[in-house]
Amino acid sequence: MRKNMSEESKTKLLLMAALSVSCLFLFREYLSGDLVMVYNDVGGDTWQQYTAYYASVVNHLRAGNFALWDFTNGIGINLFSWFQMDPSLILLLMIGIILGPAHMLYYLVILQIMKILAAGIVFYMFLSEFSYSKQAKFMAAFAYGMNGYLLVWGQHYQFGMVTVYFPLMLLFAEKYIRGKKGKTFFCVVVFLSGIYSVYLSYMSLIGIGFYLLFRSIMTEEKPGAACRKFFIGCAQIVLGIGMSLGIFLPMAEGIMNSSRVSSASGSILETLKNYLLPYKNVNYYNSLLIRPFSTNLQNLQELGNAKYEGYKNYYEDPILFCSTLSVIFLVQFLIVFRKKEKDRKVRGCVYCAAVLMLFTLLLPLGGRVFNAFTETPTNRYTYIFIAFFLIAFAWMWDYLRQGGRINILALMITEVLMLRAYFCGYSDSVFGEYRENAMILAATGTVMIVCVLYLNVSSGKKGRKLVTGLLTVMVFVNVISEGGITYTDRICLRKTDTPQEQTAALEEETARLEASEDSETQARAVLNRPQNYYRGLYNQDIQDALNYLKEADHEFYRVEKDFSSGTVSMDSQIQGYRGVSTYNSVMNGNVKEFVNTCYPEFLYMDRNRYTFWPIAHDTFFASFMGVRYLISEKPDLDDTKYKYLRQFGQFFLYKNVKEADIARFYENTVSEESLRKLCTGKKRKKNRERILENYLVTEDGADISDLSELTEIPEAQKKSAVTLDAAEKDSHLTGSVSAQADGYVMCMIPWEKGWTVTVDGEKVQTQKGDLGFLAFQVDKGEHQLELTYQVPGLKAGMAAGAVCWFIYISICFYQSRKKKRNL
Repeated sequence: MRKNMSEESKTKLLLMAALSVSCLFLFREYLSGDLVMVYNDVGGDTWQQYTAYYASVVNHLRAGNFALWDFTNGIGINLFSWFQMDPSLILLLMIGIILGPAHMLYYLVILQIMKILAAGIVFYMFLSEFSYSKQAKFMAAFAYGMNGYLLVWGQHYQFGMVTVYFPLMLLFAEKYIRGKKGKTFFCVVVFLSGIYSVYLSYMSLIGIGFYLLFRSIMTEEKPGAACRKFFIGCAQIVLGIGMSLGIFLPMAEGIMNSSRVSSASGSILETLKNYLLPYKNVNYYNSLLIRPFSTNLQNLQELGNAKYEGYKNYYEDPILFCSTLSVIFLVQFLIVFRKKEKDRKVRGCVYCAAVLMLFTLLLPLGGRVFNAFTETPTNRYTYIFIAFFLIAFAWMWDYLRQGGRINILALMITEVLMLRAYFCGYSDSVFGEYRENAMILAATGTVMIVCVLYLNVSSGKKGRKLVTGLLTVMVFVNVISEGGITYTDRICLRKTDTPQEQTAALEEETARLEASEDSETQARAVLNRPQNYYRGLYNQDIQDALNYLKEADHEFYRVEKDFSSGTVSMDSQIQGYRGVSTYNSVMNGNVKEFVNTCYPEFLYMDRNRYTFWPIAHDTFFASFMGVRYLISEKPDLDDTKYKYLRQFGQFFLYKNVKEADIARFYENTVSEESLRKLCTGKKRKKNRERILENYLVTEDGADISDLSELTEIPEAQKKSAVTLDAAEKDSHLTGSVSAQADGYVMCMIPWEKGWTVTVDGEKVQTQKGDLGFLAFQVDKGEHQLELTYQVPGLKAGMAAGAVCWFIYISICFYQSRKKKRNL
């Protein structure tokens, strides 16, 4: 037993060593060179969103004013909608607290390597629950650790850990199925997934649910016993999610309050058509034939000649690569398994699972169900399939090792499809490195085919051993080449900015390259652009201007810029000021309605970016949103719009000539429907300004069909005033209102669950104002205001989670006592 365990330990150490050496090669430019694993191409979320968010959290923690509501992210956001109990993220934030937010980005590559190692070793442990050989487990686990999903979606840092948590759940689900030691930890692993991500847990648990179903049928002789095992397993999933409710519920509340995706609508017939009819974009199916052989063959959309023609883009289409050999083995597995496996139930379950996976890929059904039945299907769930592909991989490895026979016709068809895919990849690629990768994949894939053919016909031990060794080498080269190209020729953040004195010359050189007649030279020019990231975002002149405002103005106000320092919409997160711009894929739905109705020009590039600097000239909008101050690079702004205050280095500070308050008083109301009708067409600007400046828009306000129906602004409204004080923490605001009549106060805070308002210590009912903001009624007189934010669902989730933990511990205690009595 000791010897066997020792051999297993050696294999695990060898796996870790193989993955480590591969990572050192893959990430050599990020480990020892000048590149940071932050991208501004098709992976632009890392540069434009995640790193800014991480910097904001670190800045707040270092300043001691961290709160679960943040006004430096756009108009304001519930941080729990971003929150993750991801060990790698927690470690990254700790590094940021110690070294500073800019320096923590250097360690993203270390965390990615740690995820690769963890994914590989956990998958090996899962495969150890079966009777596969150490060599088969080693190869499958290596391919899993280097799988395309982890290498691609791992760049969107929050997604990487799902490839660790999913096989971990598979491991303990299998222990539960077999009744082995450690089965009680299945609930705990579900709990860990639940506190990691609502979205990814939802997808993972669908996969785990089907796994429990099929494995229960496979392992139990009687249908009743299979049903019992399946439902008890599902109960453990429910209990595990219950144990995570302290985090899971407020995260879910945040997503439901501000989801960017719309639920599918229409009749049952229309819904079925949307789910079951093929994708209208036939390019999806061409991509589906290519991407199992490589994720990178169709280039990176934003680089090169952008020949990508799939359903969506490089990230959103199915990511299925886990070595070319896995494709070869999967095809063979589906053909030979029915002959090898004698148990009809097992065969039936395997082929039902295969058909189910095929249909989820071929039809929008899978993309919609795994994306919570939304209008837009996505293929982010395909990490689930990679795990099952590699189970088949391990099975086929041992099948061939034991002298099993394959289907040569299917092997030849796979070869044709493989060469077609690699030829398309070679033709579509502009960069030489991508063409080289296509050639390496084609060569290694062809050698794999030959090796499999040899193992199919040869019985000589020495020759089979040599060919198996060659097959192993080909898998390594194949996977490492594909993994490396994922990180090659990307628009990367560098560890150092371009020296100021070299910037002009480099810009000229870039322009010359962009004008080249050679397509590769032209495409590569974008990689040559000078970088001003750190100088732009970590600029002391900006901080001096912000510190000046803190000393000069003790009210709650917003600051914006008429330029972008280093991100399109997220400078405020890094520089620590309260603005209105943001890049957020889970925008508050109410604010989205306001923007879409009244200020669509606030959107920049897509529906996920609110960006002030392109419309900074609109001082009414700035005033309405509470933007009191503007930082500019220009010394001569129009003084009818912005009043010059003073200069800070290369920047100039201005004040909005219009009153710009975070909160204001209204006496009269207009209905939401009236605003929607009047804010259309050419009259939108005139109508919106007249309505928004003088009237509060509420659901039950007065209906009007024309501006002529609006009354004059009452004198009482003009003389009333609302002031909010500068807040130490964004989740707690104080202020006062001087109301000359009964009316309403509206605060430029997104209308969202969690805010409590008290007037003179008495809690008041809040309501939605102007389609998307927090409003409440006040009586005539002088009043003190207090606004407090508490994450919705947090207290209830903590209580429910504690109950579920008590149930879980009680069950474990009962089972332990029962086991001791039976000894």
